Amino acid sequence: MHVSEHFTLHEARCRCGCGIEKKHIPEISALAELHEEFRAALNADPELKQYLGTAKEFGLVVLSWVRCEAHNKAVNGAANNSRHLAKHCEATDLTCPRIPASVLYEKAKPFYETVILYPDKNFIHVDTRAWADGLAHAWVNEPRPVA
Repeated sequence: MHVSEHFTLHEARCRCGCGIEKKHIPEISALAELHEEFRAALNADPELKQYLGTAKEFGLVVLSWVRCEAHNKAVNGAANNSRHLAKHCEATDLTCPRIPASVLYEKAKPFYETVILYPDKNFIHVDTRAWADGLAHAWVNEPRPVA
């Protein structure tokens, strides 16, 4: 089932298989439309043509979208306040195989309230949480030293 032109409910699913995403289709669809706007902007950006290669357009790959509480805990998500949790349905981890994550991070900032770059894992976290100061926030999640 498509929730927008290029995104499916399957992509939004909780990876544990619990099916909680099926209870939040309107919220998922709304975020999918924002992802569509971001995807369209990437494809219209002349600065990014150098990364296109032989492909006709850029696509976004969903790494994580909706999570139930048990799965969020299992993947070490931010405890009770993760924006991936079904009670929020406002976060997605994205990558684009042709665009470096650092570039994707910069291009995502105008579209989302929160953008976090995970340089060691080559993806970005985006969400639509409302911040108390009314401003958008972006930061780089630096790799942790291995013990």
